[in-house]
Amino acid sequence: MFKKAFQAVALLLVFFNATSAIAHDVAPTYDRVNFRVSASQDVENDTLVAVMYQERSGQQPTAMADEVNRTIAWAVELAKKNSAVKVQTLNYRQNPLYKNQTVTGWKVRQSIRLESIDAAALSTLIGELQKRLSVASLRYTVSPDVREQIEDVLIARALDRFRQRGELISTELGRANYRIVNLDVVTSGRSPEPVRMRAVAMAESSRVAAPTLEAGVQSITVQVSGSIELEIER
Repeated sequence: MFKKAFQAVALLLVFFNATSAIAHDVAPTYDRVNFRVSASQDVENDTLVAVMYQERSGQQPTAMADEVNRTIAWAVELAKKNSAVKVQTLNYRQNPLYKNQTVTGWKVRQSIRLESIDAAALSTLIGELQKRLSVASLRYTVSPDVREQIEDVLIARALDRFRQRGELISTELGRANYRIVNLDVVTSGRSPEPVRMRAVAMAESSRVAAPTLEAGVQSITVQVSGSIELEIER
């Protein structure tokens, strides 16, 4: 019994000595401070985005699907004739309609997404497509290339502010130096809300007037948050 107790004590001493040795090997700990900074810039929206759709309801899903498919194919073909416009088909949906828990019909819908930095060209195309399609939403945004350029500028600006803030904190607390422990860079942009459009009954004329939109601006923001460790006074 005493032998087992002695062995247990010996193991505890070995563990204590090992952890003490590890502790001596750990680098000195600095006082940590967490903070964040940001940089923002308003940017002119340069890209117009529209979502248009055709929807049919009735009791013949096959016939309705065929009509919707033909209309969307017509719209895509028309859009592709304009090299300034990017076109993409979106979700295709075919849903049952119920009344008193009984299927009474079907609804078929498909949408397309149109995008262009040439607002005049896209606005004209929208007017043409409104002969057979309805507008779901319209909005302006910033093109990916412009956004990336602005974000690069803002990242550099925010990092410089982080450095300056770190220097200010260390100086005011009477420390000679600091080091960065971690950094987190987050970008964000607030785009205007899409203009939701009610389905408009098509006029008898062969052309619908193109919508009028103002591009406006959006704010792009870069936020840098992180931790610094202040050097311990010696």
